[in-house]
Amino acid sequence: MNKWKRAEILIVRQCAGTIRVADIGRLIGRTDGAVRAKARELHISLRLRGDYHQSVKYPGCNVEMARELHNKGARRRDIAEMLGMPLGMVNQYVYFDRRVG
Repeated sequence: MNKWKRAEILIVRQCAGTIRVADIGRLIGRTDGAVRAKARELHISLRLRGDYHQSVKYPGCNVEMARELHNKGARRRDIAEMLGMPLGMVNQYVYFDRRVG
């Protein structure tokens, strides 16, 4: 086991929440288990957040744009076509049934 270098810890801190653990490990030459253990030791959350979360289908900027266009009077069908989203998804975002934040 190699001792952790300051640069490796910095990379883990900066990438936490935006990059998957396996990718962080590949970046610094460590296993994902080692990255998880070090993050736990340093109380760093590795949970992906915001646009980086694995279940995000559309970036927050697209959702905000859909809401702005709707507030300006654009038809939901036109918004869906412009942003490449299904109409049902635009409805959910515009009427805040599904929230991004």
